[in-house]
Amino acid sequence: MSSIAATEKKQIVKNIRSDKSLYFESLELVSKQIIKCRFNLEEPLRSAFDHHFKKSGKLLRANLALRASQASGLTEYSCIRWATSVELLHNASLVHDDVCDDDAERRGITSVSEMYGKEIAICLGDAMIALSSLLLAEDQSLRYTLPAHNLAILRLSAGQAAEFATLSYPTWTTYEKLVEGKTTPLISLPVLGLNPVGWDDAESQLVSHYFSITSVAFQMMNDIQNINLGKQTISPASDLRELRPNAVIAKFYEELPELDKKLFAESRYGRKFVENNARLNFWWEKILLSNSMESTRQTLNEKLRRSERILDSLSIKNKSILQPFDRWLHESYSKLSSL
Repeated sequence: MSSIAATEKKQIVKNIRSDKSLYFESLELVSKQIIKCRFNLEEPLRSAFDHHFKKSGKLLRANLALRASQASGLTEYSCIRWATSVELLHNASLVHDDVCDDDAERRGITSVSEMYGKEIAICLGDAMIALSSLLLAEDQSLRYTLPAHNLAILRLSAGQAAEFATLSYPTWTTYEKLVEGKTTPLISLPVLGLNPVGWDDAESQLVSHYFSITSVAFQMMNDIQNINLGKQTISPASDLRELRPNAVIAKFYEELPELDKKLFAESRYGRKFVENNARLNFWWEKILLSNSMESTRQTLNEKLRRSERILDSLSIKNKSILQPFDRWLHESYSKLSSL
């Protein structure tokens, strides 16, 4: 290893240690910056905003944004604003998701859509997107990220619309495309949105591919949890009842004979099953008796292995950014596998 490379590695290791010591403090500053944004809102949006952020979530994207911006040499002020902007955009998508999916609950509390109505929820989501953009526009060091920020919104909107434009239940290939459209833009934005000037193009493509794989893996774990929750409560999973794209159900649907696929489609009432409908219970039992859960777990394991190989091939800098997120994914998978 050259002396320059060795020096660079020592500096990165030093930065990683520094990041660990400042990690919780930085995330706390992001949470405080989010709360400050409420003062840009008028009622009833301010109250709806406060309600939504009673629970802050995992802050996974904020964590990625902090590490990426720190590694890019931005000031602490700009790092916090970048992470806050990303987190606001993510939460705007959640508020809009709850409207689209008729979800009455978010993070264990009543959703904004349920509490304040769909109209106010839509307006709040729009306002949060604007707040996210303002944070970048007001910081000279971050204005150059606005094109990537807006492109992520366009991709996310297209992905969300594609889900509702799909008339039949998605096959596995369609499922992956839908998840990538809805999930990848906001998981990759914290890192790729910083416009990696000077990165080797091949490296940039590898990072993008890493996020494409892990975003699907991330959603697959959520889908497995949804099915497991149905088992625990001895009732059909909400993803089946609402006919949302779910990895386990997509695997099940993929293997159905064409006649059964037609019967599955005819069991729906509009875009959903009727609550306590006999056909809903019939298909739920079919899914539980199938090997779709095992097949989903195998595919998930393969994706995590592929993402790990990509991570191993990246530069030290990018590994230091992505490793905590990758570690969280594998720990979550281990917990899921033990159930």
